[in-house]
Parts: sequence; structure tokens; C-alpha cells
Amino acid sequence: MASAFDDDALGLKLKGYSIVPNEFLETKIGIYTPEIVESILTEHPEVVDKWLGALHAEYISKKKQCDFENDPVACFTLSAYEIYDKSFKSWEDGGLIAITLPRGKVIRVSKRPLIRIVAAGNFVCRKCNATFTDLNEYEKHCRQEEELKVPAKKQIKSYGNATPNSIGALSP
Repeated sequence: MASAFDDDALGLKLKGYSIVPNEFLETKIGIYTPEIVESILTEHPEVVDKWLGALHAEYISKKKQCDFENDPVACFTLSAYEIYDKSFKSWEDGGLIAITLPRGKVIRVSKRPLIRIVAAGNFVCRKCNATFTDLNEYEKHCRQEEELKVPAKKQIKSYGNATPNSIGALSP
């Protein structure tokens, strides 16, 4: 099903400060419904990553046009692209990206979802890939993983042959 969205004509564009689908993607969303598209894109964030990469390349191009060619149109639209670039950096760090649809609907997709749900309805831990059938079991597992975090070892300074706590280290 993800191959249906792997078309080069599909993509995203900026409308003001919002990320919106282009005409072809908007038609595809109308066919599949926003809910189905959101679930497909959640399972295959690499498709959204490709679309956002194209928008990022557009931003770089506009920035070069503004900085080096003093293009007034590029400079005028640059502020929207700079806001987008902050969203793109958040996306790269695993944050959510919001794709605004007509009539106020929004599709939210993350590059690295906190919970991965497999086809059988199981929850998969993204740290250790353990699979759980119950959300309560999954949450308990996550709490246990947090409790088991081992703090980093502190660096102990060397004082020759003496240890830092020995009385001999304090005498001249």
C-alpha cells in the first residue's frame, strides 16, 4: 500500500506557514481518506521524509537566490521556509510533522514513532524490539527500562600511587 504513495508527482508544499499536500497528493488523500493515509504514512515515514527532503532542497535554493542573487521574490518567501526548516530539523530528531488538509484536518507523522504497532495489534518497544500484546504490559516494560538505566561512571583522577581517599595523598 505504501507504493501507492511512492509516486514522484506526490509531494508537499508550503502555504503560508503550513505544510500542505500538493494537488496530486490531495487527490490521493481524497481517495483513501485522511485516516488511512495517516496510518500508511505512520508505518512508512520514509515517504514523508522524501517529500520533506524535496521541500528542504527548495528552501536551500530560495536561500541561495536571496543571499547571492538578491532575488526579491525569494527573499520575500524565505521567512516561511525558515519556519519550515525548524520543523524539518524537529522531524530529523524524531519529532512530529503536521500536514494540514482542507477543512482543518491534520495528518501527524513522526519519523521515529514512540510506539510501533504491528499488524497483529502488538506493541513493539523501539529500544529493544520486545513485543507486547497489552498496552499495560508495554508501559510496565518501559518503566522498568527507565529504572534499569545505569548512570555513567564518573572519571576518577589519578594521584600517582595513592587513591583520592587515602590519608597519604594529603601529606607532603
